[in-house]
Amino acid sequence: MRALRQAASTNYLEEIKLQRRVWETKPVIRWLYRRWYADCVAHFSDQRPVVEIGAGSGNFKSYFSGAISSDLYATGDWVDVVMDAHAIALASGKTGNIFAFDVLHHLQRPLDFLREAIVALKPGGRLVLCEPAITPWSRFVYGVFHHEPVDMRWNLFALDGTTPDADATHSFANAAIPELLFWKNRARTLALLPSCRLIQARKFGFLLYPMTGGFGYRSLVPQLGFNTLQKLEDLIMQPFACWLTGMRMMVVVEKIGS
Repeated sequence: MRALRQAASTNYLEEIKLQRRVWETKPVIRWLYRRWYADCVAHFSDQRPVVEIGAGSGNFKSYFSGAISSDLYATGDWVDVVMDAHAIALASGKTGNIFAFDVLHHLQRPLDFLREAIVALKPGGRLVLCEPAITPWSRFVYGVFHHEPVDMRWNLFALDGTTPDADATHSFANAAIPELLFWKNRARTLALLPSCRLIQARKFGFLLYPMTGGFGYRSLVPQLGFNTLQKLEDLIMQPFACWLTGMRMMVVVEKIGS
């Protein structure tokens, strides 16, 4: 495995430090994310190792200590491997599960990542992604309260195979990328990923996520009983999440073959 970049972006590292401070001082965020992490881990295959792409501030590693966590830079002692998600330095057919949380929508060429991830997996291994979902409700919330753009017109298929634009501060984001790949153009995306099958693609979340304030705003929900509220929201809003209210999505892709 190799370090693909040497000089860390100050902007990126400052953001990681901020997220780490919020994670350590805001219990409601830890509870929210750990519920999401639990759902993701439940969809891992039995194969090992588990490799996390985009460890960021180390939140997943604190939940699932068995992961081999990677990031573009050595952002903290939770990062085991330095590598770029656009060129993952993993041997072919040797990884049991690849996990990426809020990574895909920051990649200018996400299809490159998806193809390389499938190649790296063992047969029966899984790629598990958790990303923003685009619904009428989430588009309103992201548009008003979140700084990342939502560009549903972005033609990522036409850009496939071209060189990414320079992004020295690593600030590229388009929250619509997962929606474009796994909802609007799902069949086209899967056709570009040979030897795999879609296990699950679902949306979830509604009010509690934005009311926690995430990593940038003060929480408006009580800490007492938060886990129960989250379970109730998931149960009640499940019929509406995919087409109306969902804020997040989980996608699970499995590599097939002998």
